[in-house]
Amino acid sequence: MEESNYWKRLNRRRISRRALLGAGAATALGATAAAFVGCGSGGGGGNENSPATTRPSPGSPGSPRPGGDLTWGASVAVSGLDPHIDIFGLGVVPLLYSYLYSWAPGREQVVTNNLAEAFEQPDKDHLEFIFKLRRGVNAQPVGPAAGEEITSEDCQASFVRRGTALTAPDKRFPNRIDHYETPDPYTFKFFMKQPFVPAIREMANPTWAIVQKKVIDQYPSLSQVAFGSGPFSLGDFVGAERIEFNRHPDYFLKPRPWLDTLTYIVITDNSSLQAAFRSGQHDVSGALLTKKDAEDLQKSGNFVVNKAPSLFYPVIHLKMKPPFDDIRVREALDLALYRDEIITVLQDGEGNYNGPIQWGQTKWALPQDELRSSLRYDPEAAKARLAEAGFPNGFSAKMKLIKLTGPSIVGDTAVLIKDQLRRVGINIELNEVEPGAFLSDLFSGNFQMIFFPNLPYDEPDRPLSFYHSKGVSGSGNWNNYSNADVDSLVDAQAKEFDDAQRKEIITAAQRKILTEHGPQISLTSGYGYFARWNYVHFGADFNDPNATPPADAGPFGADIWTDKG
Repeated sequence: MEESNYWKRLNRRRISRRALLGAGAATALGATAAAFVGCGSGGGGGNENSPATTRPSPGSPGSPRPGGDLTWGASVAVSGLDPHIDIFGLGVVPLLYSYLYSWAPGREQVVTNNLAEAFEQPDKDHLEFIFKLRRGVNAQPVGPAAGEEITSEDCQASFVRRGTALTAPDKRFPNRIDHYETPDPYTFKFFMKQPFVPAIREMANPTWAIVQKKVIDQYPSLSQVAFGSGPFSLGDFVGAERIEFNRHPDYFLKPRPWLDTLTYIVITDNSSLQAAFRSGQHDVSGALLTKKDAEDLQKSGNFVVNKAPSLFYPVIHLKMKPPFDDIRVREALDLALYRDEIITVLQDGEGNYNGPIQWGQTKWALPQDELRSSLRYDPEAAKARLAEAGFPNGFSAKMKLIKLTGPSIVGDTAVLIKDQLRRVGINIELNEVEPGAFLSDLFSGNFQMIFFPNLPYDEPDRPLSFYHSKGVSGSGNWNNYSNADVDSLVDAQAKEFDDAQRKEIITAAQRKILTEHGPQISLTSGYGYFARWNYVHFGADFNDPNATPPADAGPFGADIWTDKG
């Protein structure tokens, strides 16, 4: 029987050179970024001495072919590329930067295929983190540190910058770091103030890119430039139209990356984006594909189509001021939301209910029958709760949503929410807000209601932290919500290293949250379909946790190749 203790499993497996699914290289703010995960991109660890030697020789049948250009469709503009700050760039920044390591979500294990070649935690309380860095991981031949080796000082500078960035999406982990040490250029250490189970998973997400200290010192903002050590360097960057990535000639896994260039083309009209893919203008689709779209592509025989549960996490945030500080009003909203209609109309009938933790996190999510019982649709009961709260004729409220020129799913969902709430007398005025202002309003709590297409997570701490009085930032949540019992449970699970006991705490936290009917009301999510032409190869099927990928597979982007190379 497998050990239940998470850290024992991690310690046993962490040096394994296995593959992963994209290291979380996705954002729920657009189908294009999600496609980077859905198409099975990713990598495992490499042999640090001769990382490319275990594969067949390039050019032999069925093996990677060096060279070639690949075009990837995109439905959402990339406003910025700063890995520590810009949410809209998270789908592409892993192409540009190195990370300490990657993460295999299905196996819950560290994959040492990147900057760190070894990782250890010698103390029993898991407060000390020691990373031995790989030699010869050099920056791309551009920028202030062109061609220079990544060192422990670069790691420390990057961690400090990420942990203190005002708009960084989560500070629960960095707020718990006590201090750093860099005893030599190839040893990076830090010490935690208190145990924090999600730390291991957190460091592999796209916001924890390692940027050289010289770059950080010279460039306060990295939104429009990129000087990294990933498999590609930044070429032409017009985020609303196209981004060009050029092969890093001195990548530590050379001769990889195989591609000479990877070009990201933005077309915000979904039908035009699909047409460009079908006609061969794009090699990888960035369009939102319905189930029927996917079936049609599969029938043609020219495409590879992947289907994966969506970790897209749509929620409604409520400000804890009148009328939403009254639990009866919040319960009325929950009762008025017809989740099955959302699944039927917008998710091809394939969706599932989300609790405080989305259903795609199967290990931690509540069972569907329990969620459907707790989140039932009962408009008459909703009207009764409103009357009890002093609103027999309902009320009016304003709900903000992000304005996207491409995918319509956010706007379509908001319109359906408005229609459902109108049926019980809650009249919602929708207010579309430009992305930058939307995020500013969200992070500052400047809203009455706000519909947020939340980022995809595969670790339960992040979705739970929205309900903690200190929120994801550690300084207060966006809703002015506070519940001491919820705080206690969220804090307890973050320090519990035994899987079984942690699951018990997380289950109790979710059940407690459901009775509060907010401040974040979860909706439903379905599946994502992602397509590429069959001459494009991403290596093994990294969606399959039981698959055995190539032992030397590299980080995201390094192993993409085409038959046209």
